[in-house]
Amino acid sequence: MKNLIKKWVDNNVITEETAKILLEDINNEKIRKRRIKINILIYTIAIIFIGIGVISFIAANDWLIQIFNKIPVLQIISLAVFSILSLFFGYKIAYEHQKFTKLGHSLIFLSTILIGGTYGLIGQNYHINANNGPLFFIWLISILPLAYIFKNFAINLLSILLFVLFVIFYYMDLALDEGLTWTVFIPVLIGTVLYSVGNINILIDKFNKFSLSYKLTGLVPIFITLLILTCSVEKSYLQTSVFYLAPLIFVILFNLINFALKKSADALFKIESLFIITFVLCLILILILPEVSVPFVMVLAHLAIITMITAGYNYGYKFENNHIIGITNWFLIIYIATTYSRWGWNYIEKATFFILGGLGLLIFGMFLENKRKKLIKKDN
Repeated sequence: MKNLIKKWVDNNVITEETAKILLEDINNEKIRKRRIKINILIYTIAIIFIGIGVISFIAANDWLIQIFNKIPVLQIISLAVFSILSLFFGYKIAYEHQKFTKLGHSLIFLSTILIGGTYGLIGQNYHINANNGPLFFIWLISILPLAYIFKNFAINLLSILLFVLFVIFYYMDLALDEGLTWTVFIPVLIGTVLYSVGNINILIDKFNKFSLSYKLTGLVPIFITLLILTCSVEKSYLQTSVFYLAPLIFVILFNLINFALKKSADALFKIESLFIITFVLCLILILILPEVSVPFVMVLAHLAIITMITAGYNYGYKFENNHIIGITNWFLIIYIATTYSRWGWNYIEKATFFILGGLGLLIFGMFLENKRKKLIKKDN
C-alpha cells in the first residue's frame, strides 16, 4: 500500500500532505490490529488461568469434594451455572457496555467450553463413555446457534471440530457393534457434509467467513482420501450397510436441493454442487460393487484432484481470496511431490530424481510468487 501511495504522489493523483495522512492512518491501523491480537492472547490466557484456578480450588478443598460426592448432581448444577454466568457476562460486556468487546467474546467462547464440560460431567456421573459420538453431537447443537447469534468465529471452529469428532466416534462405535469397516467412507463423509453446508446460499451471503471455513476444512479430508486412492486401491470396498449408504444419499439430496435453489448468476457454485454429487455417487458405486477396477479408481482419483486444484485457483483468483489460493498451493505441492516421488523414484536415477524435482519446485515457486504479487498489486 505504501508503494501505491508513493506512485499516486509521483503521478500527482494526491498531494504529499494527503499521502502523509494516509500513511499515518495505515500505521495506526496496523498498531490497532496488533493491540487487538495481544488483547485476545491475554484474554485467552486469563480465561485458562481462571478455569485452572476454579478446578484447583475445588480439588484443594476436601469439604467441597465430599459434598460433591454426596450430591453428584451438585457438580453438574455448579458447572452449568458457571456456563450461564460466563455467557451472560460475556454478552453484557461485548454488546451492552461495549467497552471490552474482545473480553466479552472470550467469555462467550468460554461458556461453550463449559457447556461441553457439563455434558462430560453428566456422562461421568451416569457412566457414559466420554468418547461418545452422541455426546459430541449434543454439545455441537448446543453451541452452534451461539456461533451465528454472536458471529463468533472461534465457536464456529469449535463446532467444526465437534462435528468431526462426532462422526469419527460414532462410526468407531458402529464398527465395534456392527462389524463395519471404515474404508474411505469416514473422511469423505466429513468432507462432503462440511463442504455442502458451506455452499448454502444464506451462509455465502451473510456468513461468508463461516462458509469459507466449512469449505476449506471439508476439502482437506477429501483431498487426503483422493491422494491415498492415487497410490493404493483395494479390489473391493464392499459395504452395503444403511449406516454408510443413508448419509451419502442424504448428501446427494441436500446438494440437489441446494442446486435447485441456486441463482442463475451462481454458475460456479452450481458446478460445485454437481461435483459433490458426482463425487459421492462414485463413492457409493465403489462401496456397493463387489469388485472395482484398481486402475480406473486411480485415474478417477487423479482427475478429481486435478479438478479440485483447477477450481481452487479459478475461485481464488476470480474472487481474489488468498485463503483459497493458499490451500490450493499446498494441495498442488503435495500432489506433485507425492506423484513425482511415487513414479520418479523407480524410473529415474537418484541424483537426477532430486535435481529435476528441486528445479521443478523452484520454477513452480517462482510461478506462484509472481501470481501472488499480481494479486497483491490488484488489491492495492
